[in-house]
Amino acid sequence: MIDVLGASLLRGLMCKDIPFHDVMNAFNIKTTIAFNMSSKIHGFVYVSKKGNYHIILNGNISYETQCHTFLHEINHILRDLPQMNYIIGLDMQHERFEMEADKLAFL
Repeated sequence: MIDVLGASLLRGLMCKDIPFHDVMNAFNIKTTIAFNMSSKIHGFVYVSKKGNYHIILNGNISYETQCHTFLHEINHILRDLPQMNYIIGLDMQHERFEMEADKLAFL
């Protein structure tokens, strides 16, 4: 099911006929740009009590870094969050699941 969701989500994001927010809403993913975050935090994702995914991106970093961070967080939604229901922490960039999400975001 994750592969189907991932393929459908990526196809939707690549389709130029469907607005970005429409694709994200179809998959219950809300994206927010926050300007009150430290530049050390590029972004994060969490699941609300209602089952919606929320991606928070830092508005104080470059657009290119925001795009990379967005893909990184999408990878967490597709690969990690179905198995790990609660992850919180800073300085976790050396954890296996963080390095895997980074690899996939750069493809």
